[in-house]
Amino acid sequence: MQGYLRYIAIAAGLVMIAGTAAADVQTKQFKVVGTFGNLTNWQKLEKPLWEETLPKASGGKLTAQAQPSTELGLKGFEIMRLLKQGIFDFAHALPIYVAEDAVLEGVDLSGVARDFATARKITEVYRNILQEAIGKQYGARLLNMYPYPTQAFYCRNEVKSVADLKGRKIRVQGASQGDFVEGLGGTSVTIAFAEVVPALEKGVVDCGITGTMPAYKAKWYEVAKHAFYLPVGYTVAFTAVNQRTWAGLNKETQDLITKEMTAWEDLAWKTIEAENDEGLACSTNGKCSQGPNGNITLVKPSEADFKAREKILTEVVLKRWAKRCGEACAKQWNDTVGKVVGLTASGS
Repeated sequence: MQGYLRYIAIAAGLVMIAGTAAADVQTKQFKVVGTFGNLTNWQKLEKPLWEETLPKASGGKLTAQAQPSTELGLKGFEIMRLLKQGIFDFAHALPIYVAEDAVLEGVDLSGVARDFATARKITEVYRNILQEAIGKQYGARLLNMYPYPTQAFYCRNEVKSVADLKGRKIRVQGASQGDFVEGLGGTSVTIAFAEVVPALEKGVVDCGITGTMPAYKAKWYEVAKHAFYLPVGYTVAFTAVNQRTWAGLNKETQDLITKEMTAWEDLAWKTIEAENDEGLACSTNGKCSQGPNGNITLVKPSEADFKAREKILTEVVLKRWAKRCGEACAKQWNDTVGKVVGLTASGS
């Protein structure tokens, strides 16, 4: 009997502690900017985080006015500047879009990550470096990092190998992808994601680089007839909070948000990896639960194409980035990411 009563007392104590912690969470409504409104990262991950996950975990105390950047018409660099100014409390953004400092590019250099496991390991070892850069430049705190699907080439005309990309105008997402494209003999063109389809249709660009499911959901298959599946990385995104906003939260609120952001990060990696292959299948003629097939031609790279990718990575991408970032920055990368992937970045 005494044991039973002791169990009841412990259980009651735990309930009281949990109740006290929940009671100590502040009531807040945040202003949040997300990524692309028509893609999975917003639809299945970012939007539910703010509309369902955090409100539920906080007993309705934490809510948000959350909108994707595409709905707001914002460019990458504008997102982080507005976060710094406190116009937004939290932001979901892509380093390759917002990078005004080459150190941010280091987490997502084109051609470095070969699979999701490696891409995630890179985010883990580079996290402190990215946090320091975001803190200094944008007055923000890094909360998590998560991926987009495999980045590959989608072209208007036939592509059989890397050699066929030479001389073509190719849409890229940032400096590192631009270096890769120029390394293979193409011309890099920076165009906002929402403008790629009309650019391909009008011949402003011949090809574009994007992820498997984003290509399908944005209907690139309406204008791109060949998918050259030479992976050139996994675009990384992050969640950041304005430091003044964060400092204004008590420990219980900070702890709750940190816990939920960590769990959500795991969910994001699993969600995107799970739909990666289906995105390619949907754009081509495979099994697709998202809608009708795009029926574009899938072209798989040869061993020679993969060797060409390695050469471009080591002789162009890493060298150019190391020069942009500087010797100290490159050393940080070599001591973290470089050790994970067995590569060295040097501007010489």
